[in-house]
Amino acid sequence: MRIAIIAIFGILSFLLVFLPGYFLLVPGDEEVPATVETSADVPEPEEAETTEKLPLTNPGDAPPLK
Repeated sequence: MRIAIIAIFGILSFLLVFLPGYFLLVPGDEEVPATVETSADVPEPEEAETTEKLPLTNPGDAPPLK
């Protein structure tokens, strides 16, 4: 009997949190404005292609032991 009560409270508390969040955060049947761009639509800047490769150098001596 206790398990059934715990299960009922668990389901009710889940619905109490899930349903308002679903209706408040998930958009309805509204159309997405045409000005919204996805990351696939945004062109990459040309500077990203011309990155210069820096040579790997020795960073120096290890820090002294404590």
